Amino acid sequence: MTNESGDIPRDYAEISSKIERSFADLSPQLRQAARYVLDRPDEVALQSMRRLATGAGVKPATMVRLAKALDYPGFEAFREPFRNRLRRPAGNYSKRARALQARGGAHERHAALLAEMVAVDQDNLRQTFDTVGAGPLSASTDILADARRLHVIGLRSCYPVAFYFQYACRIFRTDVDLLDGRGGTLMDGLRGIGETDAMVAVSFAPYTRDTVQVVKYAAGRGARVVAITDSPVSPLAAVANQALIVANSSPSLFQSLVPAMAVAQALVALLMARAGKTALAAVGESETLLHDFHAYWEETVPWTARIKAGTARPEDAS
Repeated sequence: MTNESGDIPRDYAEISSKIERSFADLSPQLRQAARYVLDRPDEVALQSMRRLATGAGVKPATMVRLAKALDYPGFEAFREPFRNRLRRPAGNYSKRARALQARGGAHERHAALLAEMVAVDQDNLRQTFDTVGAGPLSASTDILADARRLHVIGLRSCYPVAFYFQYACRIFRTDVDLLDGRGGTLMDGLRGIGETDAMVAVSFAPYTRDTVQVVKYAAGRGARVVAITDSPVSPLAAVANQALIVANSSPSLFQSLVPAMAVAQALVALLMARAGKTALAAVGESETLLHDFHAYWEETVPWTARIKAGTARPEDAS
């Protein structure tokens, strides 16, 4: 079963479509393997055939048989479209916007679209924390906790994740800088960065050029990097000391930030958990400062309501 040019499919969309068309004709074991590779395309691209077969609950030879059943000469050739998928940037925004309008314009379709977004993010979170478990998160915490200074970067759609991480850490650490480039000063924040520093960087395909350049510069100066990104072959993961790979599929206009935000929240919690008495004192100081500046809305009870409640007397008004 070859494509119109006579070649085996080199594109992920082609091979996934081919598997779906051939599924009914496959043996039960091949169906089991095929279902697994369709559900976990990143693993097909990155894991060994033996580990992939273990995950699918089949023998390694079954993976070879699946490749040959789909007209590939061997498993490595079969794997190539899945690797190509990781190398390519995400679909353009115009295409995603048109797809949204095509499926979600009518009111009766809104519920289905919203239900899909919830289901996709639930799966994103499951996949993310299957990969980013206690081990990678603890290793990342070690890197960040031991740093003299923390630098945080996440630009464009990833800015909310970076801002949250820096904002939350500043409650108990004063040595956390957000590199956001205000006034054209992005590179200025890198002055003096070195081996005693660490960086948290957030970026998904298509990767923001400034983020990639900043991460490469920091790593080149010896700073340790924790990357929150979408692929083990992303330009951030290539230079990071610890890459936290998140699933970010979404039918919406941008990739989902939910898993990345969850990972950022987990890092903040782990950093606070091991920060000690100095951090507790800093949290207390932060609370006092917020209280003194009346940072949060305080509901005031009307005077007449207080009189009725018996907490005030009319003569007190004078």
